Amino acid sequence: MVHFRVWPFRQQLQQWASRFSKPINFGSRAVLVSSLLALTLVSAGKRLQLFESLETSSFDLLTRLLIQQTSDPRLLIVEVTEADLEAYGWPLSDQVVADIIAEVQRHEPAVVGLDLYRNTPQDMPGQTALAQAFADSSKVIGIFNVGKQGTSIEVPAPATWPADQVGFNDLAIDPDGVLRRNLLYVSTPNNPAYSFPLRVVLAYHADLEFQVDRGNDLLRIGEAEFPALLARNGGYANIDDRGYQVLMKYRTPYEPAPTLTITQVLAGAVPPDWVRGKIVLIGSTASSLKDEFYTPFSHEHSARFVMAGVEVHAQSISQLLDAIAGEPTLYRFLPQWGEFFWLLGCTLAAGVIGWQVRRPPMLLLLSGSMVLGIWSLSGLALANMLWVPTVEPVAAFLLALGLVLTQKVLYRSSYDQLTLLPGRDMFVLQVQRALCQKPASAVTVVFLDIDRFKLINQSFGHVVGDRVLQTLGQRLRQFLPPSAQLSRVGGDEFAFLLPVHEQPTVDQWLNRLQTELSEPFSIARRRLSVTSSMGVAMAHGEHSPSPQDLLRDAHTAMYRAKALNEYRYEVFASTMHEEAVRRLELESHLLSAFENNEFLLHYQPIVCLQSGCITGFEALVRWYRPEEGFVSPGQFIQVTEETGLIVHLGQWIFRAACAQLKAWQQQFPDHPLTMSINLSRRQLHQVDLVDQFGACLHELNLAGKQVQLEITESMIMRDVDGATELMHRLKQLGLKLAIDDFGTGYSSLSYLHRFPTDTLKIDQSFVGRMDQSGDDREIVHTIIALGQKLNMDLVAEGIETETQLNRLRAMGCRRGQGYLFSQPLGREAATALLTNPWPWITVGTPDEAQKA
Repeated sequence: MVHFRVWPFRQQLQQWASRFSKPINFGSRAVLVSSLLALTLVSAGKRLQLFESLETSSFDLLTRLLIQQTSDPRLLIVEVTEADLEAYGWPLSDQVVADIIAEVQRHEPAVVGLDLYRNTPQDMPGQTALAQAFADSSKVIGIFNVGKQGTSIEVPAPATWPADQVGFNDLAIDPDGVLRRNLLYVSTPNNPAYSFPLRVVLAYHADLEFQVDRGNDLLRIGEAEFPALLARNGGYANIDDRGYQVLMKYRTPYEPAPTLTITQVLAGAVPPDWVRGKIVLIGSTASSLKDEFYTPFSHEHSARFVMAGVEVHAQSISQLLDAIAGEPTLYRFLPQWGEFFWLLGCTLAAGVIGWQVRRPPMLLLLSGSMVLGIWSLSGLALANMLWVPTVEPVAAFLLALGLVLTQKVLYRSSYDQLTLLPGRDMFVLQVQRALCQKPASAVTVVFLDIDRFKLINQSFGHVVGDRVLQTLGQRLRQFLPPSAQLSRVGGDEFAFLLPVHEQPTVDQWLNRLQTELSEPFSIARRRLSVTSSMGVAMAHGEHSPSPQDLLRDAHTAMYRAKALNEYRYEVFASTMHEEAVRRLELESHLLSAFENNEFLLHYQPIVCLQSGCITGFEALVRWYRPEEGFVSPGQFIQVTEETGLIVHLGQWIFRAACAQLKAWQQQFPDHPLTMSINLSRRQLHQVDLVDQFGACLHELNLAGKQVQLEITESMIMRDVDGATELMHRLKQLGLKLAIDDFGTGYSSLSYLHRFPTDTLKIDQSFVGRMDQSGDDREIVHTIIALGQKLNMDLVAEGIETETQLNRLRAMGCRRGQGYLFSQPLGREAATALLTNPWPWITVGTPDEAQKA
């Protein structure tokens, strides 16, 4: 048998190949597409010069922030000031200029640069003297101006000056009017031209060889190389790069060299050390001559940092001298491929950040940090004489970020990130497609909601909840047929299209599905079993509903299944939709009822069972609609609870009931009364409830002990600690507290001694069954005995017969209310009842009470 050895390197290649052969996911595609599109758009924008002004402005800002050098000690500027113009006139005569050069040469300068044009008629002796100065020394350099009259020279040098001692003055101004470039040399076929700064430097370094390397687009002075500035170097998009230009490195924002005036020079007040071995430039700095230029330091074209022509030439000469000396003064630039990868890196970073970061504050922080980081890296590079574009990568970063966020929003609106299922919008499209493809057949939509999912999140945390959703999504995918369209349409809600449409088959599928989903599974070392409630909606025939309506109907049926019993499904019927519409109409009418003052209070008397006297009233809210009459409390109280309107309604009930009690106290001062007011579940969680009640009592000057608040047993037991704290705060206002419907909710016997309550109200369900049920009589007797043991008042509700009354009196119940005495009455009827009380009770004998 022959054995073949598989080399490790080959295994690695196979692993890499299998990894790359997998299709990339949507997120990777979004990042890649956004990056390449942003890169393309920004590159096109650069070619169209959209970023050039911003890039040069960024360059200027970074230049201003960099630490500047001091004046160049190798140079001296002899300037023509405003005072010199008044003394010697303008233009200066050739004789004055010759005298200045002669006085300077007395102190042995290295080079004298005459940065003054000589194109006006002069006296012959002066012209001769100036020409002699050029003839006597090759270290005297003159200037002429070119570039404004086509191919001709605008301001030529005198013909008597040697050609190799003259340099041109042609400054390259950027479109925004700022001087950033320095034209050093122009290579013409027959007459190469040297700039004035280059002539001065070559005279200063006469021992160094000057070469023009046209093949590599650079100049050489000795060992120093000066690469020519190209059209797209740095932040430029399409500059005029004719000749050999360099990006100017300004030594200082102003005063690049020590200065003397021509008056000082002609007066002989020249320190020899300032001149000996130095480059002396003679030129004008007077503002009235308009020979000034904006520089990168001229922020918003401020006149403070404009430079005269002679100062600009001094900056250029200083830069050339430093470069020859080996100092880093020549800017370098990224090659085109370098800029490409720089932009590509920024766009990829934007894509990754935009796709991976979920929280907006963190996204904003990282994006701002990236922009600041790009700008900081550009500043660091510029400090090391490398001009890296700033605005272009920032624009590419922001554009790629916006593109990937747009795709992310579209993706998240279409697909769920947790279960990787299509979302609601995609599901609606799938339903629409099914309705269009099969107009004559049924389309079955199922809406599924996980039962008690909120309890899972509250008990085990959202991480476990997410795992549950993922597990159920996987089970649904496994169980449903491949042709079924499954989506996650909400937090714990799924929807799917079933490929079956006959009702018996649908029933069979859903029963099996509920069984499959309820199978236990393990998550985080916990065994869980979840059930689901489902709603089914079917579209039949040609006149089918819209996809949104079909999904809505399935959702409505699901809520009906939850209301009837969890772990079941319901098929939608039109009555469900009508009921939902009626519910919404009721909510709308409730809002109008507040605005139209349609609520009023009725008062049911609370009677002393022994004496028959009225001891107080229970305030009950009623809703009267002018067009329909009274609306049953059973129809609207629950709606106000669920919508939160009960908070506003409860405030109104408390104030109105207290105001009525105050009015009765004033009308019947000898008749002590209390007012019982029901508290809702929502009011127990109202933060300012105690403050509002206290303010109302203070405003009406009403004692708190005359008002009793009724709280149901089930409300208290939802949050025992919170309810106890609230009850103690209410007691501090003097209010009395009663537990309503005692015995019908959760068992509160173990907590009853902790509650600062004054009254137990025996629920009418027990009182009403006392005549037929001995068990109910025992329950009532037990509640009364418990209240007496705890020294609490007792009120029986729902007394309708004399027999019930006699039994309650015999058991020791003190007070009661019910239709035997009176139904709830309006304000006028209740007032009349207080004026002429009805003799409800005939006081019986103890024997009669025992027989009862």
